[in-house]
Amino acid sequence: MKYSLLIMALAMSLSACNDVKSDHNAPETVKEQPTPKLEPLKEAQEAQEAQEAQEAQEAQEAQPSIDVASLKQQLNSLTENKQCTSQASCQVIPVGKRACGGPSSYLVYSTDHAPQQEVEKLAKAITAAENAKNKKEMTMSICEHLTQPLVQCVNQQCTTDASANPAY
Repeated sequence: MKYSLLIMALAMSLSACNDVKSDHNAPETVKEQPTPKLEPLKEAQEAQEAQEAQEAQEAQEAQPSIDVASLKQQLNSLTENKQCTSQASCQVIPVGKRACGGPSSYLVYSTDHAPQQEVEKLAKAITAAENAKNKKEMTMSICEHLTQPLVQCVNQQCTTDASANPAY
């Protein structure tokens, strides 16, 4: 009787297992999650970058080419008279831009004969033009920074202090 009860319990449990059809040897299938499509976003970003680059190039071409040499010539003509009446008349201004940074030169001038606003405007134009040229041509330069010279009015002429670095 013990064995018959045991056989019946075993038969029921086996029949219960047969109701659920499962294949333990078959690999489980995993539902793939849909991946977001990045290609349209990437294409849109590339198109925007291309448009921005084209606009920048068109803007650069639309601007007249700035001739640094002619700007320097204008500045030198404007400041060639260095006569001074007092120490306050003598000024020094940084001009140009080296690739490593800092001005490419310093200019000594007299405010008695050169309007300060015009001198500053030309100096800024030269600095901007040299900076643009350095970036465009990927210019390398010596990384020696010039020290701003001291100026003084000696014999009614604006000059630099002899112990300071030369100004151009």
